[in-house]
Amino acid sequence: MIKALFSPASILRKAVFLFTFVTPYLAQAQLRIDKVTPPSFEASALIKYCDHPVGSKYGIPKIKYPIKTLVNKDLYIPISLTYHSIGIKVEEEATWVGLGWRLNAGGVITRIIRGENDFSVTEETDTQKALGYPFEHIKPCFDDCEENENDEFHQKVCAGEIDSDPDIFFFDIMGMKGKFLMTPDHDPNKAYIEINMIQPRKIQVRFYVKDNYWTATDSRGFSYTFKAREITNSFDNYYDYKLDSHKLHFLEHFNQATTSWYLTEVKSPQGATAQFQYDITESGSSPFASNSTSHKMNINDGDIWDLHYSSYCFPPGIENVQIVSENQHRDVYLKSITNGDYTVAFNKSEQEFQNELKVKKSELAGGKYLTEIPEGYARQQLDEVIVSKSGDVISTSRFFYSYFNEDLFGNDAFLYKRLKLDSLNTQNRTQSKGYKFSYEEDAMLPSKESHARDLWGYYNGEEDLYNITPSDFYNYSQPEKLLQEEGKSKHYSLEYLQAGILKKVDYGNSRTIEFAYDHQEFEEIDDEISSHFSENMKDSNFKEHLNPYLFGGLRIKEIIDTYPTEQIYKDFSYKIEGKETGKLIISHYSHDHNGYGHKTSGNHGVKYSKVRIKTGKLFRGKKF
Repeated sequence: MIKALFSPASILRKAVFLFTFVTPYLAQAQLRIDKVTPPSFEASALIKYCDHPVGSKYGIPKIKYPIKTLVNKDLYIPISLTYHSIGIKVEEEATWVGLGWRLNAGGVITRIIRGENDFSVTEETDTQKALGYPFEHIKPCFDDCEENENDEFHQKVCAGEIDSDPDIFFFDIMGMKGKFLMTPDHDPNKAYIEINMIQPRKIQVRFYVKDNYWTATDSRGFSYTFKAREITNSFDNYYDYKLDSHKLHFLEHFNQATTSWYLTEVKSPQGATAQFQYDITESGSSPFASNSTSHKMNINDGDIWDLHYSSYCFPPGIENVQIVSENQHRDVYLKSITNGDYTVAFNKSEQEFQNELKVKKSELAGGKYLTEIPEGYARQQLDEVIVSKSGDVISTSRFFYSYFNEDLFGNDAFLYKRLKLDSLNTQNRTQSKGYKFSYEEDAMLPSKESHARDLWGYYNGEEDLYNITPSDFYNYSQPEKLLQEEGKSKHYSLEYLQAGILKKVDYGNSRTIEFAYDHQEFEEIDDEISSHFSENMKDSNFKEHLNPYLFGGLRIKEIIDTYPTEQIYKDFSYKIEGKETGKLIISHYSHDHNGYGHKTSGNHGVKYSKVRIKTGKLFRGKKF
């Protein structure tokens, strides 16, 4: 049996970075990097909620618009639209309901593949051969590693005999969200791998290895089945280069894996059953696809890490390596839900600017497509949600869109365009409601391949080809190593950070709600974060710029509710006696397997021990 821990961390996404610097101090250290295969843009939206939970103690307001709840005996299926206001990362893509928005309807189990695919081979009981287990029993290398230390481990990684890191799994089961890891210390005679989770509720999860699907049972007796699979094709090219004008392609690697499993059935203790249908073929594959942007990384011999300690494996004599990665997701879209007398239809169409993306070939993949996408089957947008009861339509919700940076044209315009939800109209038999959404567009959203990023991957407006920031598209054993390089563009910019963020909702009839944001900030660093990380983080940043420390992402500062006859404000303060209460936290998953202790870390987030909310009335711009 596998025990899994749940804890919030910060978001893990794709990113684009170019590393071409030399630092004598860092050259002595070793930093392992692992290839990461992310899930689709739709599934990735869940990760933001797991890593940055909604709530005042995380600085994230609840922005939610219910669409319909389907009731059948004791089985309730809620459908809603939510927005997450942590901010838009440089490489972030929109879901099928717009940038920053997520449709909540059912559930999904998704994963980020780190290193090897944990399900690619049958795990063995021998620790040295088990795939999917985090092998951090190796001595962490900071400044005192022997030149040939861990050669055997590295050779086994290159040979595919062991996996350097476990995949991270995220789940949304009817609104219950969390994450877990898997280790191979299960009974090999069983047809399934079992995981027991205690948060947010006691849930027993099983993965059936041969048939490639999941089941879950919660403490109330509800059972869930996840059988609709979403596939990601990952394509990597490797080049030996001396100058940009001279590159020799020496290796390419293609991998296909299931990255998401969508909820297909729910059964209640009283016998009610809900079915979820997806737009997939009879064979279980999706005809829809979306391509990621290219992700480029340069590794120079003598740079910040020793390739000997990397899970990237290169032929002898190659000193300068360029890795170019692309992913194509076979997107799975919800088609209908049936629960008792209720049936819900989800109608969609292809996003307009996808034609620009489909004709864009990868210059870095030898001018080849991963797969050419047929007309009408590129990235989709949700247009309607139609709810029927006993065959009669009882409510309709319509979504209306445009695009961020819509006026841009040219070969690379698609890198700047993202789907923007302009309005939502809902109508039932007795009333209709409309919501108009406004965003911060004074600062333009950047290219998804921009290097103008702050330390946490958010846009800072400082375009620099050699901007050194940790890439979420790769997994770093020691991300703090990237924080030590002085003089790079790691500044934070509140102006650019707010680009594309939701700032106002208009309900009509003189009813609006407005949001104002500020930086996430922290004074303390959790004890679980290594002192090595803490000291280098402090030393690497400009002292006059960070006091207290600024964390990438936004927190809510003010909410103003406007009614026909009055205005109500809410001010959020995260300080006690003038001191920030935020603490930099990191989620850990700890295991003890065959005598080897292990602790692997997630990404960072900020949690506030004290949040003061002041509420009052606005009159002629003054607060009372």
